[in-house]
Amino acid sequence: MKRVKKIVIAVALCLAVILSMLPVARVKADMGGWITDASGVMTITGTNITVREFYGNLYIEGTGAIPDYTPATYTMRPWHYLDIHTVNIGAGITEIGSFAFADKTSIKKVNISATTFIKDNTSFANVNSNVIFRVGGTIPQTKYFNSIEYTSLDSIAANAPNASQCMFIMDSYDAAQKFREKAYPYLKYVYSATDESGPWNSKKDTTKDIRFDTVCKISPDSGLHPLTTMTAQRRLQGSAFIEYISYFLEDYTYLCSYNMALSDQNGIIYGTNGAKRYVLQLQPKDQIMARQYRLIERGPDGQLFYLDDLDNNYATVTFETFYPTSTYALVYKYDLAMLQAMTMPNVAIPTLPTP
Repeated sequence: MKRVKKIVIAVALCLAVILSMLPVARVKADMGGWITDASGVMTITGTNITVREFYGNLYIEGTGAIPDYTPATYTMRPWHYLDIHTVNIGAGITEIGSFAFADKTSIKKVNISATTFIKDNTSFANVNSNVIFRVGGTIPQTKYFNSIEYTSLDSIAANAPNASQCMFIMDSYDAAQKFREKAYPYLKYVYSATDESGPWNSKKDTTKDIRFDTVCKISPDSGLHPLTTMTAQRRLQGSAFIEYISYFLEDYTYLCSYNMALSDQNGIIYGTNGAKRYVLQLQPKDQIMARQYRLIERGPDGQLFYLDDLDNNYATVTFETFYPTSTYALVYKYDLAMLQAMTMPNVAIPTLPTP
């Protein structure tokens, strides 16, 4: 009897050893979760995207988009419990979904292809404020929202975390210069990887020579308190805003967007008692005589308002609104009569009015 018992125990042990040597796949979740194979490589469920981690380096390869997550589904992310400092995004990844790396404060560097879209400003929300984005390649992918062109580089500039503080390293001086010009003045730290001295180690502002500080003034007849101020910052916006306004352009062409804010000694003012008048100074390269400008404002609850230019000065846009603190799209169309006059000889062209 004892011998039988020993044989049974020995067989059981042998089976346990054999089974432990077989590949094992452990399913963590069905939607938004992952499957891990015996080598430790994870595959995001429902995708062709693989994930592996090696000493704090996260490697994401494959094709397609990293799924969207929410704060409620953070734990469905394969990397949620990993202590990672560098994220390496393969060139086959087309988009990084909402909240994909949100609140991963240990992330210090992201290697990303110029062809990869960042979906929105939640994708890397609340990561390290000094994170470095190493952008590989120079030719982006392009989406079209009706007539508006929106590139993967636009999305990287618009949705990088703490964009005014994080650093961007591009493949060349030319790529760095174009990226700066795309997003100035709020992207201050853009460098070329070809600079052997590594200027990103000392974090120097690289936009001082090209920056144009946007000025938006309150009209003197507005009736607002003298200590009230209006600020405007030219900003790249996420794809959701661009797509939304693309349906309401009419016969205008999209140029850029601004974030504006009215404030006084008590803080931000979102709405005023009656429409107030403001004057936005255009950047020199946008001061084109034959253009007619309009602002499209995103008001409360997402409704849009058309704000036509109320002056004849092609260096400014004068507008009135009840809701000054908001996001604005600057659009334009050409005055065909003025264009025709400008091409005809001996026709007087109006001079720039005094502001």
